[in-house]
Amino acid sequence: MRLLLIATFILVSACSSSTAIKLYEGAALLPEQLLLVDIPVELEVVSINERRLKGVNKLLSSSDRTLHLQPGDYRIIAYYKNLFELPGGNHEVIKSEPVLFRVSGAAGSHHRLSFRVPDDVAQARELAEQFSGYSVDLASDERRPTEASGMMRSGGFLNIPTTPALASHSSVAPSPSDTAATAPLSYSDLLKASWRQANSEERREFLRWIAEQAVESE
Repeated sequence: MRLLLIATFILVSACSSSTAIKLYEGAALLPEQLLLVDIPVELEVVSINERRLKGVNKLLSSSDRTLHLQPGDYRIIAYYKNLFELPGGNHEVIKSEPVLFRVSGAAGSHHRLSFRVPDDVAQARELAEQFSGYSVDLASDERRPTEASGMMRSGGFLNIPTTPALASHSSVAPSPSDTAATAPLSYSDLLKASWRQANSEERREFLRWIAEQAVESE
């Protein structure tokens, strides 16, 4: 039992200190060569530029994360998620619908995804009902409000393509241009992008899943 507690403590300590997340290919670059984006611990990232990325949502993490990205334009879909302790030893997990954060930055810029932090569980429930936030350039304090993501939660689950339709990746490239992309991302946009990125085996598995859903719905 003691060994288990020690192992758990080491795991939690390692997760809480691993705040820097490299999301580009190649050798490590200096911070002044990158776009840094701080993600509060209460935000769960769904995708970045239509990619689901490994390691962005740290298990047992108790600290913020800083994404290390190539300079450019990014569309980050994320939602609010927090655990609250209630009277009597009970707990409640508060989740919001996902929203779209837009971030654009040159080399050496530092941004943060932010929102109005609730003081208690009642405010958190209210926040989650119509969640919104903004991305902020920490140097200029310029803010960009969030937009609708095109995703909804149904039965506690997000209506986005799941594995293998939306495969996990270890890196993400900046968008070619964010200036013309003003419309919210739709479910079909995510599905098309995921299909293009999937390999042949992932596509076959997804088609089998589609066939199973059609049979179940009859």
